[in-house]
Amino acid sequence: MSGRFMICVKCRREFAGCGEIWRIGVAAQEMLSRVSRKSSALVDRVVPMLIAGLGDVHGHWREALALVDAACAKAGLAATDLGAIFQVGDAEAQRTQAEADQVPGPAKYRKLGGFHEVVDGEVVFPAPVFFIAGNHEPFPALDADGGCATGAGEWGPSVTYLGRAGGAEIEGLRLAFLSGIYGERTFREVGEGKPRPITGKRAGHYIPGEVEKVSGALVRGADVLLTHDWPTGIADVGHFGPTGDERIRMLIEEGQPLLSLHGHMHCAASTVIGATQVECLAIVGYHSGDPLAAVGVWDIDPVGRTVRRLA
Repeated sequence: MSGRFMICVKCRREFAGCGEIWRIGVAAQEMLSRVSRKSSALVDRVVPMLIAGLGDVHGHWREALALVDAACAKAGLAATDLGAIFQVGDAEAQRTQAEADQVPGPAKYRKLGGFHEVVDGEVVFPAPVFFIAGNHEPFPALDADGGCATGAGEWGPSVTYLGRAGGAEIEGLRLAFLSGIYGERTFREVGEGKPRPITGKRAGHYIPGEVEKVSGALVRGADVLLTHDWPTGIADVGHFGPTGDERIRMLIEEGQPLLSLHGHMHCAASTVIGATQVECLAIVGYHSGDPLAAVGVWDIDPVGRTVRRLA
């Protein structure tokens, strides 16, 4: 990609279970010339595509940029060859201290962090960054923005918030994504008709309707799935104890995307579920014994149905 900023256009209505898909590009004229408004078929897919994935950033955006550069160098690529960078939640992309004060959890999560350096142009990523929410985020601010589903999502220079859940198309690559983690009480009560809390720990829990949106996006052919938590069946114990979410496992098994990317557990793992390459990324920063475990680079070809990890 040659551009620096992204443009969201109004969703089409044939892709995700939520009825929303967004084309996101870096140059309006190039993008609009590829979009057919007369057909529900996917048009002019850009393949293959080089993408990077980032684990939990937790405000360490300068370190995240260094990891992307290092992974590309390891793969023998220029970082500018990347088409997109996908971040799997707990980005902590708070732009102001007021937003930082909205992050639930211990006080250590309510620090400003380094995203203001991205906003100020001091930290510039080589490709557009797309992130979902984890469970430590400024949820009131994110929900007020709404992500690309509302025609918003431009969170900073070349950084886009995808939203709570749904599907999106980025330069021909189809995504399904689910922000947050499972919370039994929240999931049950919202299923019974109660509202999801908008602040506190439970604001970071996804709800039944959001799982349905992701399922719809996958059934209609998403290439990449982004979730914060892991699927079950990868490891018995992670950094914080037992790992995995059975609903995410179900989404992968039913949807069979080429690649699924996950974070949350602050350690790395890799496996295959059916036809899906599953990659769990470690935390960005000094907590990780292997810093490059927090990042990955893949060559993905949605038309040829292949994906290959390069670093």
